[in-house]
Amino acid sequence: MKKSYWLWLVALLVVNTGWYFVSEQSATQEINRPGADFEENREAELSSIVGGDIDYEIEHCFESLNGRVLSVNVSIEQGSETIYTWSGTTDDGCVVHSATAEEGKITVVTMVEDGVETKTMVTTWPLKGAFIGGVVLFSIGTVAVAFGETFVRYVIKQRIDKSSNSVQETIPKTAGTSGIWQDPVRPN
Repeated sequence: MKKSYWLWLVALLVVNTGWYFVSEQSATQEINRPGADFEENREAELSSIVGGDIDYEIEHCFESLNGRVLSVNVSIEQGSETIYTWSGTTDDGCVVHSATAEEGKITVVTMVEDGVETKTMVTTWPLKGAFIGGVVLFSIGTVAVAFGETFVRYVIKQRIDKSSNSVQETIPKTAGTSGIWQDPVRPN
């Protein structure tokens, strides 16, 4: 195999590896956090570039400010449907829940007693569903650039050869001289 083909295979691997890392990037939405105003009902968006279903992860942590064990509840509603619910106490620590839901708006309902500090975050991966399509698109693009580069080199070489042939044909040949050079003049 030619050296240039190996280089284009490496380029194909690099482009698709880069796309993998880009498609795995997450988007985090803070629902409630310590130090900010607590809101019982907060809206978030589950959105994806491609596809109707999206993977999401909710992480919620509760801490009692006065040292007592207090009860807490978290639920996620999408439309009129509850897609996640959790009940516990401030001693339960941080809980992480991963699931798949339809794309669209969700409402995170957090119910806590007075004296509870909460941290709730929703994480999504909007480009994850576009991974396969991106691999196909970037692979086709890389192959097109590889063979396009070879084709463009061929066309340029043909034009250069054609123009050099036509220039040689238009220059008249004079007898005894070749171009601007002439034989040196010698004294008699």
